[in-house]
Amino acid sequence: MNSAPLTLKRTHDMPLVAAIMGHPAIWPHIHEDGTKEAAPVDADYFHWLLVADDQPAGVFLAHPRGEKCWEVHTCLLPRAWGRAAARAAQLLLEHLFEEVGCDKVVTNVPAYNRAALRFAKTFGQVEGVNRASFLRNGEMVDQIMLGITRKEWLCQQQLQQHQQ
Repeated sequence: MNSAPLTLKRTHDMPLVAAIMGHPAIWPHIHEDGTKEAAPVDADYFHWLLVADDQPAGVFLAHPRGEKCWEVHTCLLPRAWGRAAARAAQLLLEHLFEEVGCDKVVTNVPAYNRAALRFAKTFGQVEGVNRASFLRNGEMVDQIMLGITRKEWLCQQQLQQHQQ
């Protein structure tokens, strides 16, 4: 990553979002069999959130599942893996809890994607398994649902401040 601070802002640049989603390090892990290319849709209820320093580092998609629960999808470029990914996730949760006003954030990770699952577990906890729900290499695989509440996030923030 570059020395510029990491930022998170809403974007409507769908060609840029499609390019990030279609990156060879991302695309194989986010699409189901039969999907030929990334085709993101810009709609009011979709919050495409660009992660960047002085250049794009990835994108999150956040959308409501209800009045106070939002679902998140993550597409971070390899240049943002590691510490930058953790910072990006913190920016995302801060945005959703403080600016959007949601009380719960959830995500679903295909069970075979161990790196994404390990990353998601650093911010939320496993809530359940959506069995045989993602078509991968001709087989239906499980997705692990993870979530974090506003209260849990606030506790994490207080713990981090105390440790500093």
